Amino acid sequence: MPGQFSALELEKLLDLQTEFASAKPDVASLIQLISDRTRELTGSAGVVLELLEADDLVYRATSGSSTSQLGLRIPRKGSFSGLSIETKETLICSDSETDPRVNLMACRRVGLRSMIVQPLFFDGEVIGVLKILSPNIDAFDAHIASYLKLFSGTMAATLYNAFRWAEKEMQIDSLSYHASHDSMTGLFNRSAFFDNLRICIAKAERSQLKIAVGMSDLDGLKYVNDTYGHAAGDYFITKFAERLNNEAGNDCIVARLGGDEFAILLKTQTHDNSLNEKIFEIVNRVEGDIPFEKTKLSLRASAGVAIYPDDAVEAENLMEIADTRLYKNKRERKARTK
Repeated sequence: MPGQFSALELEKLLDLQTEFASAKPDVASLIQLISDRTRELTGSAGVVLELLEADDLVYRATSGSSTSQLGLRIPRKGSFSGLSIETKETLICSDSETDPRVNLMACRRVGLRSMIVQPLFFDGEVIGVLKILSPNIDAFDAHIASYLKLFSGTMAATLYNAFRWAEKEMQIDSLSYHASHDSMTGLFNRSAFFDNLRICIAKAERSQLKIAVGMSDLDGLKYVNDTYGHAAGDYFITKFAERLNNEAGNDCIVARLGGDEFAILLKTQTHDNSLNEKIFEIVNRVEGDIPFEKTKLSLRASAGVAIYPDDAVEAENLMEIADTRLYKNKRERKARTK
């Protein structure tokens, strides 16, 4: 097989293997790295890494045009990805409009016309599927499929080894846990948050009730990092995460999206118009001083909220609106302190 690839293609593959070998063994970070590098190597419009969780395949990492589908959950049975796992073969769909193996409506919903799916196995154990996508017909040929298959083994082994390392360190025997949780705080990550948000939206739609999505981030993290160092910054973030999760309680799902950015999903479905205030009340209760070494750090946070269905009905749009309102709130808070 290697003889059919150019020297440049093999060099890129070697660079990829080197990068994976030196990467931190964090499952959530690795699956995103795999997604990003696959898109670069194949030149595809979008990439999805689906992990097998019970009877579903879940979009745990996305890149390019697929980014908005993060956290999407599809049944293994009856799906194109599921077929690739069942047959243990690399599958090519040249045109989703004419290929009877694919879910036509699902393809139309995400705007794809052609794709390759590559099952990921290690030592006989199924991990998931790597999928590259295009909005165009016949975007991929057998050469790209062979190239994808060549480096898929490296990806599967890297993920498997990272999972085993995490299992040993954290005593948690679940690949899906490591792929859906933030390693620093133990909270859900971005992928898991979108997964839960879509589930809650579907329930709220059926019952014709409202749910709230909040975004929050820390005020003053840069000052803490610059003054006390990044160890203090990490402590700042973990204490905020701990307080936010405790104050949110069982009615909420809290996730760390990255850096000092957090999301709150108020799962309670209601006709009540006070959902916005409830999110702000949670964030306000988190604020206060926290001890660090011989000093105290002032924990403050800004927030923004979006309501389903008043503001939007799609998960991505709700998050965008909440994010916009978060930064509006941050600007207003800064103006008041001047």
